[in-house]
Parts: sequence; C-alpha cells; structure tokens
Amino acid sequence: MINWNNRQSMGEEATKTIQTRLHIASGERSWLHDARLASREIFNRTIRLKQQGYTRTEIQREVDRDDFLRNNKCAVVGKTLQTWDSYQSLKEWWENPDDRDGGKPTPPSTDKSGAYPLVMAHREGYRLTVDDDTNRVQFRISPKPYKKVIGHLRGEPDAMDELRDALASDEVDVGQSELLYCDGVYYLHVTVTREFDVPEPDTADTVVGVDINERNVALTALDRETMRTKGTLVLDYGRVKQERQRYHTITTRCQEHGKTSIHRKLGDKEERFTEWALHRLSRAVVEFAEQFSNPVIVFEDMSGIREEMQYGTYMNRRLHKLPFHKFEKFVSYKATWREIPTDTMDAYHNSKTCSCCGERGYRQGRRFRCTNDECDVVQDHADRNASVNIAWRETAKLDGNTTNYRTHKTQPQVRLVRLSGSGRVSRPTSSRSLAEQGVLAHG
Repeated sequence: MINWNNRQSMGEEATKTIQTRLHIASGERSWLHDARLASREIFNRTIRLKQQGYTRTEIQREVDRDDFLRNNKCAVVGKTLQTWDSYQSLKEWWENPDDRDGGKPTPPSTDKSGAYPLVMAHREGYRLTVDDDTNRVQFRISPKPYKKVIGHLRGEPDAMDELRDALASDEVDVGQSELLYCDGVYYLHVTVTREFDVPEPDTADTVVGVDINERNVALTALDRETMRTKGTLVLDYGRVKQERQRYHTITTRCQEHGKTSIHRKLGDKEERFTEWALHRLSRAVVEFAEQFSNPVIVFEDMSGIREEMQYGTYMNRRLHKLPFHKFEKFVSYKATWREIPTDTMDAYHNSKTCSCCGERGYRQGRRFRCTNDECDVVQDHADRNASVNIAWRETAKLDGNTTNYRTHKTQPQVRLVRLSGSGRVSRPTSSRSLAEQGVLAHG
C-alpha cells in the first residue's frame, strides 16, 4: 500500500511513502519495542521543552540518551516539532475572532506512556539493500547502539517493485522511515523522493474541472479545442460529513464532562478517518484525469472562503471544517507523481451559472435550473454544472478568450460513485435521481 506526502509544484521534488511489513531473521523484537518506548519519552520531553521556549538545538542536547541512537533521536525530535507546529497553526486559526468555530485545539500530550513510531534516516538508523539471488529487499535496523535487527521486507507486489527501483536508481532518494507496530506485526513505512518534469497548464489538451462541496466532488473533463465533454463523474463522500458530525457530538459531550483524554483519542480517530477518505478521493480524481490526453486538473481558488461563508454557528462549523485545502493538496502531489499539472481559477457563482449559456440560474438541492428562455438547457446536476464552469473558465484563462466561450448543451449522464469502507462503489441509477443527473433540454 502506498501513501502520499507533501504538495509539490512543477519541476520540483515529490515524495510518497511505501508501506511494508518486517520479516525478522535475526535480532530481538524486544529491542524494537524498547526503541519505540524511548521514542515516546523523547516525544514527551521535546514537547515540554518546546513549551518552555527551548530551541531545536537545545532540545537535541537535552533529550540525548546513551541507549538510543543519536541519528534516530534527531529524527524523532524533528517529527515531534512538526506535530507542535501543526498544533500552533490550528491554534492561530481558532484564535482568529472572525473565524473561530468548534472546540479549542488541545496541545500535544506530554504524559502518554504508549509507544511512538521510531523515525530513522536511511543508511544511519536503517539500511535497505536488494539481494541479487532472491530479489528480496533486505533491511538492517539499529534500534539501539550496537544492536541490529535484520531480515527482509514484505508488501504488495507493486509497492515492492517500486521500492526496488528506488534503491537501484540514482534519480530516486530513499529517505526517512517510520517503524510501527499493529496487531502483532511490525511495519516499516519508507519514503522515496524523486524529481518530476511537470508540464505547464497551458500545454494541456484536456481541462478537468473539480468542484468540491460538503458532500460531493464533481469532475468534468473538457476538450480544450472543441469544448466538448470527454467525461463527467461525481464522487459522493457524504459518509465523511456524517462521521465528522458524529465525532463533533461525542467530543462536545466529552468536553462538557471534562473527559479530555477521551477527547484527544476521538480527535486522533477523526483525523485518521478523514485522511483515509481524502487519500481515496484524491486518488480517484487523479485516476479520472489520467485517462484523458495531456490533462490539467483545475480547482476553485478557495482563499478567503471562510470570510465569505458566514451562515451561523451550525453551518459555519460544517462548512469551515471541510478539508478543502488538504484535499487539493492530496490531489496535487498525487498528480505531480504522474506528471499532471494542477491550477486554480477564481471561484464566483460557479454553481449558479449555466455552463451552456452563461446566464445566472438558481440551485435547488442537487439540481441547477437555467432561467434563460433562450437556453436549450432546462436543468442539470448542480455540482457537475459547477465543475463544467470551472473547466470552462480555466480554458478561457489559458487561451485569453472570455467571450462566447461556453460549453455545448449536450452533456453525458453523470456517473455517481460513493465512498465505502472498501473503496469506491458505483451507485445504481434510480428513476428518482435520473432527472438531476443528465442535462434535460427543451423538447
């Protein structure tokens, strides 16, 4: 299984994480367990020292210990400080009087006793090699000074092939890894980094508009030359909204009764669930785009959206907590790995403008209705209509044409896919929803 990390821009590096399992041939498993417990102690102390105003150099010196590899210590401290920086960013957002909503973020705990991932640098805390005879990826981990755990890695065939290629290539850098433990199995998550030559958006032949709202991600691919629709897809992730609302209700009650420890655990679960969903949704977006020739993926420019959306406490919490920026980031670095460019365009009335004639209509639920009597379109799926407008406006921006540049009235039927526990599942078309899926024209 492969996870993705870091948003990257054109011509720069992109990084992703390859998940593998350890098959231990020699060395003690207890050494790995002890190292992960030591990592937790270093984490706790690093947070306490950071709260007291210590610098990174001072923290590195204070948390040094004889039973822990110094290079591993530096890596654990670095990961811990990233956690602290993330908390500070959330806290600054919460303290904004114009944007305050939801519960106050809690600082990272300094009294947890469980194990923490052992973070290691390649060729310092751990080393990977490929055995010429068996083609296995061999590992050597140093959980303690002068203590080695040796064996080979197992994982999905595609992931292992990619890891072998990374180890053999001078263009790919094998970086830090994290050692984790779950249900009796040790896992090693290895990061690999390489450079990509991503083309500029204005070289694209296909423009893929992406409209995201509180329960759907709508995608439409337009041919840049003919403005005809190549494909359209709506990804329903209503389950994410439901789960976030459920976690909010539970954590609010925990806060009211002073159960802060439970509150922290639930917050971690919500974050893991949201990231799980965003990874799958973003992967679906990139897979949709790469089936077309020379695509560019286009998002609405969401900067300032929090200031514009003020609907009261309940709706503000629902809308402001939507992970718009994180979703865009996930799509962008997945696209970078496939050398697909991304871009943004101004977001104004995309869901209320007819993608055929350009006139303002109105939205009712998932239906968009055009009020222009001269337009051939009566109604369309509102989110698809918005994604068409995004693709149209991007095309107009790239070509410098802002007049009479509308899309064709004939659009294919929307294919609706929902997020499920095992991935993505196509939802059957019902007669009730048929009217809001395709474009209905005047007879």
